[in-house]
Amino acid sequence: MLRWDRRDLPLVVTAVLLIALYSGVLVCYDTARSLRFLVDLIKGNAAMGLCAVGMTFVILSGGIDLSVGSVVALTTVLVGTLVAGGCHPLLAFCIGLAVSVAFGAMTGHLIHRFSLPPFLVTLAGMFFARGAAFLVSMQPIGIDHPVLDWIVDELGFALTIPGLDRTWVPATALLFLVVLVLGVILGRSTSFGRNVLAIGGDRQAALLMGVPLGATTVGLYALCGLCAGLGGVTTALIDSAGKPNIGAGMELEAIASVVIGGTLLTGGAGSVVGTVMGVMITGIVRAVINLDGRLPSPWHHISIGLLLLVFIVMQQVLIRSAPAARGVEYGRHS
Repeated sequence: MLRWDRRDLPLVVTAVLLIALYSGVLVCYDTARSLRFLVDLIKGNAAMGLCAVGMTFVILSGGIDLSVGSVVALTTVLVGTLVAGGCHPLLAFCIGLAVSVAFGAMTGHLIHRFSLPPFLVTLAGMFFARGAAFLVSMQPIGIDHPVLDWIVDELGFALTIPGLDRTWVPATALLFLVVLVLGVILGRSTSFGRNVLAIGGDRQAALLMGVPLGATTVGLYALCGLCAGLGGVTTALIDSAGKPNIGAGMELEAIASVVIGGTLLTGGAGSVVGTVMGVMITGIVRAVINLDGRLPSPWHHISIGLLLLVFIVMQQVLIRSAPAARGVEYGRHS
């Protein structure tokens, strides 16, 4: 029998907020009453959502990763440079992902090996990756290849729901959905997910329980790097270009989505499912501003900032009211 845990409150609030926002959009805007709107919402937030999935595991462990936006940019530039130089796009994708995974793994190694604050290490990584992106190319690099055209235009599936229209789900949206499912499985059904949660709940207790702190730390930052690399691949496909200046601020939106999704900034409780709901909330806010046309674009950042502040205050209230309630099973929160 399931029991209510007060730390489930942010997740419940997130779900209610998402339903209320989406319902409001359906009522107010005719263009939103279609399957295409939902698919475009997923596609438009796929890159940031991929980064947010990896960020969820990092924050669950009590860490942070400020480098994901720069890693996205570095991946797009590497892919663009390699394809422009005659490399097959699939090989270019693999090289870009290998670099992003290696970057994340090195970040995790430095954090664990020298007991460094994740904030400072990933801040340095943010500058390093962004500089490396500009070192590879100072200008955007156009990507043109038949394989890329096939992936963008033909790889996907047609989705039909009775009573609604028929629409095409592109590869970029499909990639986000696949990573989402894999992220949920990784958190719920593997020892890695349980180890990440244990580290976030109580690092010393996790060490006494035999949790491999070093391997888990390196693994989760490598995972975050992989998700950022996939975000870079997605961005390259959508924009048909590698851009060294893209992804600025994406790490902050990813963190905001994770927190709005109910994951505690202190670690130890949260879910990939909640993060995806947070991603959709930020995406709906942006879509409403675009559909309305009367509000300037800065209102998107203002709205997300206010939501983030509310959820941070809510988390602090819950933590202070129940300081001993930590370290529940990840499966209950995923």
